[in-house]
Amino acid sequence: MKKSYYSKVSEILISKEEINEGISKASKWIDNEYKDVNEPVLLIGILKGCIPFLGQLTTKLEIDVELEFMIVSSFKGTQSAIGMPEIIKDIDSDVKGKHILLVEDIIDSGYTIKYVIDKIKERQPASIKIITFLSKDGNRKVDLEPNYTCFSIPDKFIIGFGLDYKEKYRNYEFVGVLKKEFLD
Repeated sequence: MKKSYYSKVSEILISKEEINEGISKASKWIDNEYKDVNEPVLLIGILKGCIPFLGQLTTKLEIDVELEFMIVSSFKGTQSAIGMPEIIKDIDSDVKGKHILLVEDIIDSGYTIKYVIDKIKERQPASIKIITFLSKDGNRKVDLEPNYTCFSIPDKFIIGFGLDYKEKYRNYEFVGVLKKEFLD
C-alpha cells in the first residue's frame, strides 16, 4: 500500500481483504437471486463510484449479465447532496421487460437512487433491485432499503474504493475516513 494513503485518512473502515470478502458474498447473493432468470440480468452501474465494485463483482458472477451505466449527480463537489438529482448520462438500452439490478457505491440519504428507480420504473422493467457497496442506514431520508448491502457504515466522510472527494482518492484500495484538514 502506498504510504501517501495513510496520510490522508484518520481511520480505515474497510480493508482490502474485507472488501474482497464482501464482494464474494455479494456475487453469491446475485447468483442465487437470479438463478431462475433465463435471460441476462441488466446491471446498471451508477458512475463513477461504482467502477471498482462493479468491476470486481462481475468477474465473480456465474449468471449472464449485460452492463449499462448512468451518471447521476447530486453532490456537485460538496460533502453532501444538494438539491434534486440530475441524470447527466442515461442508459442506452431499452429496459422494458428486463430484470434490472442497480449497482451503487453508496446509499446515504437515498434521494439519488430513489430518483433513478422512479425513472427506470417508467420504462417498465420486469423487476428492479438494488445492490450497494456501502450504506449509511442512519442517514436515510426516503423510504428505501437496498436489496443487498455489502457494508453498513457510520456517518463519516469516506473515501477510497471508488468514493471520492472532489474527484480525488477513488483509487485507494480500502475505504477510509478522510481527515478533516483535507476537506475544504
